[in-house]
Amino acid sequence: YGFNPGSTLAMHDEGTAYTAGIVAVNTTIAPCIAGLTVFLVKIFVMPPKALDVGAFCNGILAGLVSITGPCAVVKTWEAVLIGFIGGCFYLGASFALQKAKVDDVVDAFSVHGVCGFWGVVSAGFFGDPDHGMGGNGAFYGGNAAGTQWFAVLMIVLWVGVLSVVILVPLRLIGFLRLSDEFQEMGADEAEHSPSKAYAPHVEPTSQA
Repeated sequence: YGFNPGSTLAMHDEGTAYTAGIVAVNTTIAPCIAGLTVFLVKIFVMPPKALDVGAFCNGILAGLVSITGPCAVVKTWEAVLIGFIGGCFYLGASFALQKAKVDDVVDAFSVHGVCGFWGVVSAGFFGDPDHGMGGNGAFYGGNAAGTQWFAVLMIVLWVGVLSVVILVPLRLIGFLRLSDEFQEMGADEAEHSPSKAYAPHVEPTSQA
């Protein structure tokens, strides 16, 4: 809420106060819808049809990521749709990565990558220019969709090129991943925590 409503940078008059308010409302509604979508699909549709708290939390994040781009230019009912679609995109991407055996244990790409792309692109589809909120969506005859798709393409190129430049040399010299032995032991035990954190609990002895 500091990031999205705070990005209006002002609340000194009716217009800026309304913008900050609608941003806060949209930033609340979209993650609620996305989280509930993931929650219900995981329980009633996707095997093993059980409560998945991690996926539920990621669904909320997916809604937040999806609405961040268009939060100031869309109506509340559009935020509902954007959040719902973001939740579906998260579920589909997470399922696809698992099937492809891609190691993304916290679903970072599904949440921030896929839903981030959706958030950028959705600003090109939603947002009525006649509503006076700055939107110029294709669903209302606007021409922002091409700009948003171009932005996604540039982001992919920028991140892709820099990732290759940085990660390929690290892979060639063997610094990109931990050794199999290190991973079997677990980075938490091997590096991050003192050994006493894993020692059996011993009751303190009383002094006479």
